[in-house]
Amino acid sequence: MNTERPSGIDESPSTWMATLIKVSIILLVLIAANILISYLISALEIQIWPEHLDIVDRAVVIGIVLYIILMAIPFLPGLEMGLILMMVLGPKGVLVTYICTLIALSIGFSIGRIFPTQLIVSLLQWLNLDRAATLLKQFDAIPPDQRLVYLARNLPKKALPILLRHRYLVLALLFNLPGNAVIGGGGGIAMIAGNSRLYSYPMFLLLISFAILPGPIVILLSKSI
Repeated sequence: MNTERPSGIDESPSTWMATLIKVSIILLVLIAANILISYLISALEIQIWPEHLDIVDRAVVIGIVLYIILMAIPFLPGLEMGLILMMVLGPKGVLVTYICTLIALSIGFSIGRIFPTQLIVSLLQWLNLDRAATLLKQFDAIPPDQRLVYLARNLPKKALPILLRHRYLVLALLFNLPGNAVIGGGGGIAMIAGNSRLYSYPMFLLLISFAILPGPIVILLSKSI
């Protein structure tokens, strides 16, 4: 009788412990990066306020560039920089932040398009997630125009076909989902969308143009009250 274990993660205690240690290292690096960047943002915030008129223009430009970079990269605190820009620049800052968010998410989407899937596969294998690595490798080998059919055929049949048919709506909901920082925030979601090749860029840009509107609208309304 064939008793070969499926090609998933090795369930031995030593392997689970190794995976836990590796995940912990990644989390610690992300936490340290967030703390460092939050400190830098706080230092920059002091320079942006009007009492520092001699350097305010330069600080605002640095803040805008930093916001775009942070929003485009998964798991980094870009929202904090965006809020500072909106508070300092007023209604004009809301528009600036909105445009910068479109640019940042477009960059994230483009990075996802060119990012080698093999690197993600290697990361999953390093974490001993062999089954996930194998599935991703198989998915990447399928031509983009056949991936929807592949997913509909091979993944659970109940909710998935509906989600695939309404994948743009699902993406819009993810961008507005509270706590989406757990899955990488806006930049991470944009990268996943680009890497999957299930979304065209023109439709993605149109979608995010509307999907990210609620935040700026709420801020503008709160300022006018």
